[in-house]
Amino acid sequence: MNDRNDIDSILNSMFSGGRLNIKSPAAKEAEKSLEAVQRAQEDMSQSLQKSIERMQADMADLERHLESDGVTPQASNNSGGADQLDAAFEKARAEVLSAVLGQEEFVNSLLLAFKRPFVAGSPDHLPLCRAALLGGDGTGRRSAVESFTASLGRQGVLKTPKTSHIDLSAYSAPGSEKLFIQDLFTALKGGAASLVFVNYQKCHPSVLPLVLAAFSTGSVPLPGRYAEQKGLLIDVGSALAPGAVSQLSVGGKYLFLLAGPDPLKLSGTFGSVFMAGLDDVLSTGDFSRESLVDIAELRLNELRERAGRQLSFTLGFSRPEAEALALKYTREQGAAAIGTAADVLYKAMSEEKLHRSLGPVDAVLKSGEGGLYVEYNTKGIQGRIMPSSPADTRNAAELAAVKEELSEITGLENVKEYVLSLEDNFRMQRLRKERGMKTETPSMHMIFTGNPGTGKTTVARIVARYLKAMGAISGGQLVEVTRADLVGQYVGHTAPLTQKAIQSAMGGVLFIDEAYSLYRGRDDSFGLEAIDALVKGMEDHRDQLVVILAGYSREMEEFLTANSGLRSRFPNIIPFPDYTPGELLEITGSIASRMGYRLDPSCHGPLIEYYTHQQISGDSRVNGNGRMARNIVEAAVIACSRRNMRANESERDLELLLPEDFNVEENYDELFKDI
Repeated sequence: MNDRNDIDSILNSMFSGGRLNIKSPAAKEAEKSLEAVQRAQEDMSQSLQKSIERMQADMADLERHLESDGVTPQASNNSGGADQLDAAFEKARAEVLSAVLGQEEFVNSLLLAFKRPFVAGSPDHLPLCRAALLGGDGTGRRSAVESFTASLGRQGVLKTPKTSHIDLSAYSAPGSEKLFIQDLFTALKGGAASLVFVNYQKCHPSVLPLVLAAFSTGSVPLPGRYAEQKGLLIDVGSALAPGAVSQLSVGGKYLFLLAGPDPLKLSGTFGSVFMAGLDDVLSTGDFSRESLVDIAELRLNELRERAGRQLSFTLGFSRPEAEALALKYTREQGAAAIGTAADVLYKAMSEEKLHRSLGPVDAVLKSGEGGLYVEYNTKGIQGRIMPSSPADTRNAAELAAVKEELSEITGLENVKEYVLSLEDNFRMQRLRKERGMKTETPSMHMIFTGNPGTGKTTVARIVARYLKAMGAISGGQLVEVTRADLVGQYVGHTAPLTQKAIQSAMGGVLFIDEAYSLYRGRDDSFGLEAIDALVKGMEDHRDQLVVILAGYSREMEEFLTANSGLRSRFPNIIPFPDYTPGELLEITGSIASRMGYRLDPSCHGPLIEYYTHQQISGDSRVNGNGRMARNIVEAAVIACSRRNMRANESERDLELLLPEDFNVEENYDELFKDI
């Protein structure tokens, strides 16, 4: 009953006066409710629209990322018909064969590798091709990939003509995975159609699984969550970030791994499963004599064009000159050595034009006993250009300077003979390698044994420069260390110290004086750890490091028993004998000369007698070395100063050392008064 009265009351208020009253309180409440519903609908609509826009932006961003990775529906499809596609690949083949001579079978096989995904198709998430290219350096593997990619890119078969090279030797240190991922991301962002991985054998083992994943699955797992920010791949950890990814895709790319000629080494590194998963394993072959001459002729044609365009040299040559240039080929450098020799010729011609201000030149390339040279004639000026590498010139000058310095060292004839023999052995092995003969890289590690002051450190410094000058090492620096530099003070400290010393000497010589101090018996665990780390470093860096140890003869023999691998790694043990009395006299005169003094001839006899008796009765570790000579000269200089300051000015000779300055007779009598 009450409900009915309430309804009647509401209706009466709405229709008071015989018409609808919309301003009544109840109507206002209903209107407010309706507006609230409408606002909620509008908010929901706007929120939905923003979500759709964000999704569209994310999809566009994702699409851009995929396109930069080469993963697009068009990446492996050509818009033309089969005939046009065949024509494009045939044109690419012709262009590659014109640039890569003598490797027709390899080029034909590589053509099929590029063409296969266009015939058989390829899933978007996988690379278009995964191939290992076997062969020696300079056999055209890189050039062939670059030429195919460039030609197919220009013709529109591939999206881009670009090839990116990833040198895995740049990731040799522990923890290089992030650096590799950043560089791979940069290559992918650069839009390259082909990725070429080189020097896999020089990278850190932790990087190899990432390379393996790229070839086998088409994606490289990231060590965390990453996002692109300002063109860089940033580790965002657990933070919420739009577009965060946990892997890099190499889908839609051509992947090539360059390796040596032996497939077993590649299989030994990556495993048989990796080899079985490759689409192709292609090998370059040995160059025939005729193909090398063709390559040389091509390089000479390029040289002639460049010299005419840039230098105004009209250069003529014939087939014999191409044959002479072909002789520059080496197994180590491959056909690249021929191009390098042609570049040396161009450099020599440009220097001649620069220094002699030559105008247009008529020139002829000729072959002589010393190799290729250029004869020219311009406005009555005749000349001959004999090319030489600036590096070779510098090395020859440095080699001559080092030999002269070595010859000026007093005594040590057996040491000098050994040092000079290093060059003969190194050059012989290099000649054998250039001619394709079996070679054995000679061990350069040495042990210098002898008493202190017999010239071991001096000779070690000369050896470092000598090895650099003859091309055996790249750096030439000598890093001198002792036990204190290699042995740590707590467990786990020694190995990093030794490795740090080895790294600082890379490309040069690590010289360890008093090396026997590293071994203080089987209970010296820190010293033994340093020796173990040294042996491992020598093995890991056998082509980049020379180690020279120095110490007393007897102690060094005991030191070599500390590790089973020590003696075999030091086949060259060179004894440094004590100096003879005559050699000590010569050293005395040399030291005095460097200090600005000269010996009076009357000093010679007393000094010879003094040195003889010192060696007979004194400590051989002290009395037969150059330090004794230096000490006696320094004492004589003080005595000379005292004598001259007490003499009249007219009687002074500020450069002359007399027997009385050395006081050898008094020293002699004191030494032998009890005999």
